[in-house]
Amino acid sequence: MSFLPVVKYFVGLGVFGFAYWLLGDIFETIIDEGVHTSGVTFNIIHMFFTGGLLVYMIFGGWWLIRMYNEDKYRQGW
Repeated sequence: MSFLPVVKYFVGLGVFGFAYWLLGDIFETIIDEGVHTSGVTFNIIHMFFTGGLLVYMIFGGWWLIRMYNEDKYRQGW
């Protein structure tokens, strides 16, 4: 059984983590400058990012399960 689909899934989560790390620094800079501590744009960016992460986790997990149901990953069972 191959572990490559699991690696692909975790690489995707790593990309989201890296993007969150970058966005966290940008948000802290915006707050430190006193531009915004909250607001419509600030909240929408957080909601889009959180929504994208949840969609990736749900549908990525579904994709991961379906990958192991394919014949090429059933060899050796």
